[in-house]
Amino acid sequence: MLVLIGLYVLANFGERYRTPRILTLVAGGVLSGLALIIGILIAVISPLRYSLGQVDAAQLRAAVEIAIFVAIGGLLGLLYLVPPIQRAVSRVVSLKPGSPVAYITVVIAALFLAQQIGSQLAVNVLDALKNSPPLTVSDLLFQDIPLLALAFFGVGLFTRRSFRPTMRRLGLTPRPASYWWLVALLAIPVFMAVAYGIEAVAGVVTPATQKEVTDVSTILFSRFNNPAAIIFLGLLAGIVEEILFRGALVPRLGIILTAILFAALHTQYGITFASLEVFVLGVGLGWLRVKSGTVTCIIAHAGYDIAVGLVPLIFK
Repeated sequence: MLVLIGLYVLANFGERYRTPRILTLVAGGVLSGLALIIGILIAVISPLRYSLGQVDAAQLRAAVEIAIFVAIGGLLGLLYLVPPIQRAVSRVVSLKPGSPVAYITVVIAALFLAQQIGSQLAVNVLDALKNSPPLTVSDLLFQDIPLLALAFFGVGLFTRRSFRPTMRRLGLTPRPASYWWLVALLAIPVFMAVAYGIEAVAGVVTPATQKEVTDVSTILFSRFNNPAAIIFLGLLAGIVEEILFRGALVPRLGIILTAILFAALHTQYGITFASLEVFVLGVGLGWLRVKSGTVTCIIAHAGYDIAVGLVPLIFK
């Protein structure tokens, strides 16, 4: 995360100055090129290792699947260096052609999505997480505080923007119209209804997988089983994830692509109906961001997480 924050600081300086702009493009190109080369090498070498008996069939399949997607992510990052492609992309999402911040965002998004998709296809994530230790407050803080810093430095805090313009860029000011507070509160039961509806479908279509998702979530968040801990967890996730995804990314990547990245971040669900649930909620939160700003998204997200955590305690 410190490397990513450093790249964004460099990229934001690159919006104004030539040398950091060139360095940002070189850094992004090197990352993409390395991903492409490493992906190809692993895809080629893994079958040779299999033929020598160094890996079994399952390990071969996992390595090749991850390698292919990593290579694709690297290729996409390199292709975005081409000006006509940048101009074509700018017609779909609000990424400025030639912008070093836009370029590093595309590279990171492409590599992140590629790695997540490859890993989820290659490894049974739910199985792997069954033996994981429960998350602690420290785990969550060490995970989320860098994400929050990434949001602020990513939009140019102290490089291109002072504090107040940064807050405006993240959608945290000005205050939304009064009726949007009501919309944010009403979104909580709507999101819950959508989530429970998707879970009900999952229980019918893939009951075993849905049980695994529930079991893994119970294990990971077993220490957050009282009202105070649930409220802390909901507020932390609501504030950090909304400032990063809806505040920083939606104005540039749009609602759908941001929702895809948001779902990909929740790796504990694997490729399941639970990931679809997160994606749908991400779309709803993205709509709130476009219409009213990030504060209402924080209220809706935090309220939803808290409600989902408290309901089982109330009806236990």
